[in-house]
Amino acid sequence: MQGIADGAGVDLPSILFTQMLEMLIGCTTVAFSQDRTYTSETIMAKNFDYVSFLAPYNFACETKPTDGYRTLGFKMASLPGMYDGMNERGLAITYNLARSTDKPEFFVPTGIMLQEMLETCVTVDKGVKMIEQSRRGGHDGLITLADPSGDIKTVELSSHHATVRETTDGQVINTNNYQTAEMQGHEVPLDSGGLPGFRSSSGRVDRATEILKDKPLVDEGAIYSVLRDHGREGVPSVYTICKHGEPACTHRSMIFYPDRKTIKFLFGNPCRQGKHQEIGFI
Repeated sequence: MQGIADGAGVDLPSILFTQMLEMLIGCTTVAFSQDRTYTSETIMAKNFDYVSFLAPYNFACETKPTDGYRTLGFKMASLPGMYDGMNERGLAITYNLARSTDKPEFFVPTGIMLQEMLETCVTVDKGVKMIEQSRRGGHDGLITLADPSGDIKTVELSSHHATVRETTDGQVINTNNYQTAEMQGHEVPLDSGGLPGFRSSSGRVDRATEILKDKPLVDEGAIYSVLRDHGREGVPSVYTICKHGEPACTHRSMIFYPDRKTIKFLFGNPCRQGKHQEIGFI
């Protein structure tokens, strides 16, 4: 954070204040095990949704720590943590916001914990263990992890609780609501008001499930059909998976291939911006 402050020409307290921007509004993640894809590889994808006026501040980033694994992923200006990314060993993560009733004791942003995890962990199980053992106090969330072995897990996370969820029929669909009974007991009710991302959360799970229900094997086309979806009526809004409008919209769309150690992505709405471009480790 000091480096970001120096580079931006602002004081460190201002950068500390902007860490509140870590809140991620309305994102949708899907992931598929090797036996659910035509190419027999693990694939994970996500639309990152956030307040519309901050869309220009997204960027792709490669990190090369002196004592850790290289990472590729996506951040927002002023935020040092990693929210959607992969390391050079193929461990990939996405982060969807959730809301619990927990009161944190620590205030390290969740993204910083995830950046550290990517720089130090190789497998999903090691990543899950690090998350569970971390002193955490950033925003609550659903952390989806995948690696080249085919392992996929979700950590439903708050500052005082963490529950690990496996795939269902080789598939994961995560939005902004907890899906385990343990974590639902600590959840702020989705109908308690707030941003459209939360009010549409369970509906986006249902819609992605509907799109995928007749597809025993998934290819890129099926994944794009989820990422670009505007609901049954085909009308884009702040409530659809491909989110449009105010106060929030889809900033970027990403597909992670842990086996290949590559990522396909585009900035903006996937329904409008054409073909994803590909990056990977050299």
